[in-house]
Amino acid sequence: MQKTDPSLASERGLAPSATPSVVYGVLAVTLAGVPVVGFVLGWLAFFRSQQALIQLKTDSRLEGLGLRRAGAILGIAGLILGATSTVIWIVVLIASVPWS
Repeated sequence: MQKTDPSLASERGLAPSATPSVVYGVLAVTLAGVPVVGFVLGWLAFFRSQQALIQLKTDSRLEGLGLRRAGAILGIAGLILGATSTVIWIVVLIASVPWS
């Protein structure tokens, strides 16, 4: 049986939502050309970055402000790129329909 050291309780840790926000953001920017996917992943990245901000404000022992900021920036970029590609795909689909 392993005993826990009480001094370890004061160690700093990473905010649980910081890393997923960056992962979702990178996926959003990477998959922005796929209609709707980049937009949804960008929204998830931004949402998780806001969760990380709340976690960082409520617990002073947590770190990850830079990851949170990167996730928010990538999320916004994914939202913009994803929405743009979705609109372009819709315009192309409408333009390719033969109107008789």
